[in-house]
Amino acid sequence: MSLPTVDGPLPLALIGLTVVAGLVDAVSYLGLGHVFVANMTGNVVFLGFVAGGAADISAALSLVALAAFALGALAGGRLGRNSDGHRGRLLAVSSSVQALAVAGAFLVSLASFDASAMPSCCSLRSPWGFRPPPPAASV
Repeated sequence: MSLPTVDGPLPLALIGLTVVAGLVDAVSYLGLGHVFVANMTGNVVFLGFVAGGAADISAALSLVALAAFALGALAGGRLGRNSDGHRGRLLAVSSSVQALAVAGAFLVSLASFDASAMPSCCSLRSPWGFRPPPPAASV
């Protein structure tokens, strides 16, 4: 017998988004010039490597990813504040924004296959900062 939950499909959707974030990070690290777009810790570490003298890591890509993340986090915070506490609507809107940004990044990568990774890095980074906050723990 399963216990009823007030969260509905939200936990499963968040687990799915977590898996996708890991896949996006793996693909971006391997294909976009060694930059993470889903988790920012790696980019901060890369900036530390650059400060320490590493020549094969791009500080510009890491800085663009961090800036785009900050913009996405700001937009996500504003959306969360204006969602009137309706988590389903917040999840739907933020997931739609993420899907559109990933589709845009895909189109940019098709159009500029041999060009810089900067446009794809920026367009992938913003929506990951735009994720809805985790559900509050119930007491």
